[in-house]
Amino acid sequence: MFKRPIQTLLCSGALLCAAAASAANPWEQVQRPSSQTPDSIGNYSNGCLAGAAEMPLRGKGFQVMRSDRERRFGNPELIQFLEDLSARVAARGLGRLQIGDMSLPRGGPFSHSSHKSHQTGLDVDIWYSQDARALKRPLTPWEREHVSAIPLANDEKNQLIEKNWDEMRDKVPQILRLASEDPRVERIFVHPSIKRKLCNISGSNNAWLRKLRPWWGHSYHFHVRLSCPDGDRDCKPQHPVTQAACGPDLDWWFSDEFLALLHGTAPKSKKPKREKPPMPAQCKKVLSAPGARTGQP
Repeated sequence: MFKRPIQTLLCSGALLCAAAASAANPWEQVQRPSSQTPDSIGNYSNGCLAGAAEMPLRGKGFQVMRSDRERRFGNPELIQFLEDLSARVAARGLGRLQIGDMSLPRGGPFSHSSHKSHQTGLDVDIWYSQDARALKRPLTPWEREHVSAIPLANDEKNQLIEKNWDEMRDKVPQILRLASEDPRVERIFVHPSIKRKLCNISGSNNAWLRKLRPWWGHSYHFHVRLSCPDGDRDCKPQHPVTQAACGPDLDWWFSDEFLALLHGTAPKSKKPKREKPPMPAQCKKVLSAPGARTGQP
């Protein structure tokens, strides 16, 4: 008799799989931020967040999407950045930002997601959207959970979706520039084809594009990453961006080498996989600390 693995039996449905993954991840079990002083601990892909602030579901120029995921927490500096950016976007008549994944109440890893970062409360995904309802009024609770972002790039073909770009070309470059020129921003990850398009249309006025880094999987949203806030001594910064705003490093994303990696035809690497280092020791205290306001973890 064929015996299916117990994990397969337990995860025979998407909801069961998600529930099982969540149960195995203590960071997704905590409902409230810790009552500690705000502190982003560790690095963006291996850390946690003490004293997180919660992003309001809606405000001037923004609304949080998929709020049922409970990924709308961040370092207070990230909340302030988003409110500032949204106000500037609204003041220019560029619509209402749709805020996607931020961080869990105490940071840490997501169990059921392609995200490896978003762990220290300094990362946020902002959707590409031209939905008229989002531009004219706040979305209803049902819409926030079901309206989808609009892809600006085709991942399989690694190229821009020109029709969708044309619908947003008067808004997206301006929004990206507003975010890039904010001194709090460390990097903004965009699909390679979007970066190439922006380089082509910006000409010599492209200094603001330096922070925009091409990265795979960003066809539906752009990913903003803040620098470590002043005073967060346990926060591990990335190396500063040293590449030119538009230059040869962008060409690799359209090379035969990258396309081979994209389509799974590249030779497998013989290098041994590195073991992920343990989380910073302070994260144990963050996970077990009393919860903010309620006094419960």
